[in-house]
Amino acid sequence: MPPTPLSIRVRSATLADVPAIVAIHRADIVAWKRWDADGLAHLANYAELRPDERWLNGGPWLDDSTYAHYLRRLLAVDSGGAAWVAEAEGQVRAVAEAWLGEEPPPFGRSLDLGVLYTLRGHAGRGLGSALMGVVRQHALAAGCDTLTVTHAEAPEFYAKQGLARAETWRRVRLTPLASQTLYTAEAVTLGAYDGPEGGRGWAMPLGRYQSARQEWERVRPGAQPDFVAWRGLRTEAWRLVARRKPAVLVLDEQPRERGVAEVHLWTPEAALSRQLMAAIRDRAARSGFTELMCFAAESTLPALGPGWRDDGYKQHVWRAALTSK
Repeated sequence: MPPTPLSIRVRSATLADVPAIVAIHRADIVAWKRWDADGLAHLANYAELRPDERWLNGGPWLDDSTYAHYLRRLLAVDSGGAAWVAEAEGQVRAVAEAWLGEEPPPFGRSLDLGVLYTLRGHAGRGLGSALMGVVRQHALAAGCDTLTVTHAEAPEFYAKQGLARAETWRRVRLTPLASQTLYTAEAVTLGAYDGPEGGRGWAMPLGRYQSARQEWERVRPGAQPDFVAWRGLRTEAWRLVARRKPAVLVLDEQPRERGVAEVHLWTPEAALSRQLMAAIRDRAARSGFTELMCFAAESTLPALGPGWRDDGYKQHVWRAALTSK
């Protein structure tokens, strides 16, 4: 027997929805973990975990305090973010979050759906479709060229919503490597530096987990609470110029893997040159990082240089062209 149709109401999310939204995300975690100083995972109880330890199980969505901080920034004026909830029988049962950005083709002016979650046990009852309808209307009203989902965990659902698989991104690891590559590197302060990158015109050939705009907001100061356990972690930002082409590089040390830096790279063009990649590896070596980690489109892999490895995680990017006129 098919599930009983629900009476669904979609509205903008508010800070009052934080507990309900966190409950949706928590329900999706099968086993909670705590990582020790050596990076080894151990099973743990949710109640025993600190907010920063809960974050490591899946991000800010898993604790009321960290999600309130995140949602406040997401909904801030000019942040480019938006969030909605879907209510059934007056209870929040699903949530969607999206980021507006501006990049070179093939994305253009785009709305990226970063989160679409339904409370466990309530899937298949129209909540996700109701949210997708509002997301699409938001994208059209914002004059977007494309609607994207870069972390599509339910491909059949997105296909029914009119999106098509566009490309695959892989998470790769590579060793910093000192070289004689000619480039310039100027240290910059992210809080005071706000050029055209960050989802306002520049592409992101490396480290684009969701959208260029969302990644830019994620690495800026204040993006995460001031966790005592993370205070020793390094985040370095550099303005690079290789063969007269500029780039902004952020190396973000990982709390579970000290010495490993996640790479975030913004450039005016979507292509990644071998010279720029060599400059990134050299800069990381000079900074003393032991390993680099980043997402890269499969078409970008040949530019990474020698010695990179696929760590086994990949995600498929889905995209729909929009007509706003």
